[in-house]
Amino acid sequence: MSKAFRLEIPSFRFPEPIVTATSRGARIVLVPMPTATTVSIGVFVREGTATEPVSGMTTLAAAMLTRGTSRRSEAELATAIDVLGASQQTSTSLTNFGMGIVGLPDHVERLIELLAECILEPAFDADEFERVRQQKLSSFPLVLADSSYRARRIFQKLRYGDHPASRPPNGTPTTIAAIELDALRSWYERLLDSSGWLILMIGRFDVERICAAVQQRFERLGRETKEAIPPPPEPPPAIGIGRGLFTEQVELRVGHSAVPYTSDDYAAALLISTAFAGHFRSRINFVLREREGLTYGAFGGLTATKRSGTFAIATSTTPDNVLRAMELLRSEWHRLASEPLTEDELHQARQYLFGSFWRSVETPDAIAAMAIELVLHDLPSDFYDRLLARIGTLATTDLLPVQQRVFDPRRLIVAAVGDVERLRGDLAPLGELREVFLEEEQQ
Repeated sequence: MSKAFRLEIPSFRFPEPIVTATSRGARIVLVPMPTATTVSIGVFVREGTATEPVSGMTTLAAAMLTRGTSRRSEAELATAIDVLGASQQTSTSLTNFGMGIVGLPDHVERLIELLAECILEPAFDADEFERVRQQKLSSFPLVLADSSYRARRIFQKLRYGDHPASRPPNGTPTTIAAIELDALRSWYERLLDSSGWLILMIGRFDVERICAAVQQRFERLGRETKEAIPPPPEPPPAIGIGRGLFTEQVELRVGHSAVPYTSDDYAAALLISTAFAGHFRSRINFVLREREGLTYGAFGGLTATKRSGTFAIATSTTPDNVLRAMELLRSEWHRLASEPLTEDELHQARQYLFGSFWRSVETPDAIAAMAIELVLHDLPSDFYDRLLARIGTLATTDLLPVQQRVFDPRRLIVAAVGDVERLRGDLAPLGELREVFLEEEQQ
C-alpha cells in the first residue's frame, strides 16, 4: 500500500498593484503594503546586455549611476543616502538594467528625489569613469580563473549560439577598453529619451501623494517603442570543452532548452526539475554524491523567461570520474524521460518548493524583490498563487507526458572545463567534442 503524503499548499497573494504612467508613458507600478517597515523603489530601463550596441556598455552605465550626479560627487551622493539609513544597488540583466533604493517610509519622498537624480542626472565624470573601467578590466582575470564561471559561459554559448543571450554579461577586456565616455554618455541619453522605463515602488506610503511625486520626478521617462528580443532558436545537442585554470577538478554543466513561464507545462516542469536535481535529496544528487561518491554535490534548476527556458545541472568531479559521472547523468536523464517519478520524489520536491517560497516572502525586502521580478517579467500579481496551487495538484500521471516532452536526453548540451587534452580522450565515447573559446579571453 503506497504512503499518502499531505502538504498544505501555500497561498500568498501580492497586494493588488496600482498601475499608472508618466506623461510620456513610462510604466509606474505602486504596491502599497501598510504593514511594511521599509519602502523599496526601483527604476529600470528595458535595455540590457542583449541589446547594448557594444558589449559591456550596460555594466559600465549601471556602475556610473552611483558614481555621482550633476549635483553631487560620488562621496556626497553616498553620504546623502547613508544619512537616511538607506541602501542603493544597481543591477543588470539580458533585458534590463537600473537602480534601486531601500529605506524608511518616513524618508520616501527624499528617496524618490535621490533616485531620480541618479537616473536622470548621472555625472559621467571622466575620472570616475576611468576608475570604473579599470575595476572592470582588473576583474576579468579573477572571473576567468573560476572554472564554474567558464563552464556556465560555455554552456551559455552552446545553448544560445549567435542569439544575443549568448553575449558575455560584463563585456570583454577589448570592448571595455574601447568604450569611450562620450559614446557611453550619448547612448544613455538616448535611453532616457527613447527607451521603455519602469518605476516600481513597494512598501508603506501614501498612494495619492507618492503617485504624484513619482510622476513629477520621472516625467522625462517614456514607454518602450521597439520590438522585444526574439526567442532563441532550438539548439542542437553538443559537447563543448574548455580549459580550466588552477584546479584539477572537472566542472560540468549539462542541460537543454526547456519551457517558458508562459507555457502550460511550466508548473509541471518546475516540479519535475526540482525532483530531479533541485534540492539535496533530489535524484541526481543522491546518485552522484550519496550512492557513487563522485562529487560533493550535483544540483540544477529550471530558469525561464516569457519566451524561453533552460534546464541545467551543475556539478564537478575528478578527471578519473568524469566519464562515469556523464554516463550516470545520461542514464538518469533517459530514465526521467521514460519512467514516472516516485511518490516520495514528488512529495520531497513539493515540500522543498513550498518551503522555499515561504522563506522568500519572510521580509518586506524579499517581497519587494519578488514584486520586481513579477513586474519586469510582465507576470500577473497572482502568478505565484496560481503556480503553487497547480504544483499542489499535479500527480505523477500528469507529470510523465511533460517529462517525455521537455526533458529529452537526445537534446543534451554538455559543457566541461578542465585539462582540455585529457577531456578529449575521456569524453570521446560520448560523441563529437569541440573546444569553445570565450570572448572574455580574446584581447
